[in-house]
Amino acid sequence: METKTVKRLPYGNSNFGRIMTENYAYVDKTRFIEQLENESNSYQFFIRPRKFGKSLFFSLLEHYYDVNRANNFEKLFGDLYIGKHPTPQKNAYVVLKFDFSGIDTSSEDNFQLSFSRKIQDAVCQFITLYRNLFPNADALILRLIEESPSVQSIQKAINMAESTGVKMFVIIDEYDHFANDLIAMGTHLGKDVYHNVIHANGSVRDFYEALKIGTKTVIERIFITGISPVMLDDLTSGFNIAVNLTLDPKYNEMMGFTQQEVEALMLETGVDPNLIIVDMEAYYDGYLFHEEGEHRVYNPSMILYLFYQILQSQKPPKNIIDDNLKTDYSRLRRMVQNEDNRNTLTKIIQDNGIISDVINKFTIDRLEDTKYFISLLFYMGLLTVDKAVEGSLRLKIPNYSIRTVYWEYLEQMTLEWNKEVTIDVTQQTDAVWQLAYPGNLSPK
Repeated sequence: METKTVKRLPYGNSNFGRIMTENYAYVDKTRFIEQLENESNSYQFFIRPRKFGKSLFFSLLEHYYDVNRANNFEKLFGDLYIGKHPTPQKNAYVVLKFDFSGIDTSSEDNFQLSFSRKIQDAVCQFITLYRNLFPNADALILRLIEESPSVQSIQKAINMAESTGVKMFVIIDEYDHFANDLIAMGTHLGKDVYHNVIHANGSVRDFYEALKIGTKTVIERIFITGISPVMLDDLTSGFNIAVNLTLDPKYNEMMGFTQQEVEALMLETGVDPNLIIVDMEAYYDGYLFHEEGEHRVYNPSMILYLFYQILQSQKPPKNIIDDNLKTDYSRLRRMVQNEDNRNTLTKIIQDNGIISDVINKFTIDRLEDTKYFISLLFYMGLLTVDKAVEGSLRLKIPNYSIRTVYWEYLEQMTLEWNKEVTIDVTQQTDAVWQLAYPGNLSPK
């Protein structure tokens, strides 16, 4: 009997090129390239919670539009939707990419230096990748390193592209990473640094203004991703050209796995369904980013974590919930700055949700307002759309995995603010253990 060939599970792999050339399974999201390209505005902003597939989609766009990868198009995309329905702009751009994770936010000076290096490194890498198109590329890289021009280096890259007649696609990943770190600091220092770098004459605003100027000549497409819209309002005057597609129902499933995609992934990677002893839908599904979205989606990282454990041990996993979720818990704990928000969080935990609108952009100064705080929980993936309710929305905790984040937070909050909060969390603590290890949804 012929043995069925299975593909490798792409757990922890966000490099599209490796996935497609090294026998990894890939959940085909390429149809959304076509939709994005058909948008009237080619400068686009889209956010999703942590561990939701943003970096892989970032890599997908890079591989699809990169002029240097034209010869590999069939190998990378031939079996996918977009390979059978290529768009007019495939392999049409030089791609300038930025990743703003890992910036030092310990002080304003350290931030400025770290941010500048990120920009300079990205531009140097860009010139290196397209040295075949740019004359005197090596000399320019040396000059950039010696002069450390920071934001000004973007203009140099734009000038080079313009002089050679090529068009640019700019991709920005983790655009708000440093802003979220500053929020998590919960101090005046964090807010002061944020205002100084975002507002007039700040380095972050200068960066986006440089890109905006570039759209007048060679920057034809921009795609920005992150986990929150916290800087959108503050960047409005410096970068008011992008359309926010985050809450558009037709992009509800652009990141995350539908039930059908999860089932196909199991077959493709050889995951034995008999070894799954928990209700996957209850533990990992439930995300809906617009009440008119067609399907709820799973958090990809949660599902891949479960499948990885099964494939490694070939038995039911001991730990059902990924410890990486604890980072959300840590950030959540730091975000609660006032009694109103603590009370709101307690109500969400007790009622498994709350009725509230979702605000599509806001500034760091409004996070203490209840509506803004709730919206931030939504964008972080700690709340999701349940249903429309009389002109508003009921938001709910997406699944049991995220509920454990809340319960552990509540337990910690009780210890830290025991004079203000008097809640018996004994049952919740036991339920967290039962969920994470035996996988019992209804402990007695």
